[in-house]
Amino acid sequence: IQRSLATFFMLYASALVFFMQAGFAMLCAGSVRQKNVQNTMLKNLLDACSGAISFWAFGYAFAYGDSTTLISDFPSGSEYLSVTFIGSENFFMSGLNELERVFWLFQFAFAATSATIVAGTLAERCQMVGYILYSVTLTGFIYPVVVHAIWSRRGFLSNMIEDPLFGIGMLDFAGSG
Repeated sequence: IQRSLATFFMLYASALVFFMQAGFAMLCAGSVRQKNVQNTMLKNLLDACSGAISFWAFGYAFAYGDSTTLISDFPSGSEYLSVTFIGSENFFMSGLNELERVFWLFQFAFAATSATIVAGTLAERCQMVGYILYSVTLTGFIYPVVVHAIWSRRGFLSNMIEDPLFGIGMLDFAGSG
């Protein structure tokens, strides 16, 4: 029952985070001229769709896929944990169990939201193709590399690694960074 509750909670949290997409879409639609509202809403929709494809294909693998490519070894307690720049496993969500697939959905919601935040600044300022390329690049490459560095257990700023920065890895206090 604990696994079922964890799955439900992750799905619920994913839905809440994904509602931010709708909120940012409304914010963007309210900040443009009447003639560009449909274009802005379409950009936000395509943001989620293209982001889903790129995060499914390679974004999640770069962010959370373990990697055998070694940058260096840092002592982590009594064992050595290899530190990597990006992950290299689980492309196209291969080899993920049920809970990891739900975790993918949760992480995709954040990746899509990170791309949508910038949508308001680009409203009425760029063409659709350029925006789609931006969205795919951010959700498939840029965001996953940062996520891997900080939140993956093998990232070079991970809190699992004790040496890289002042004797500790990344610490997040109340969402401050």
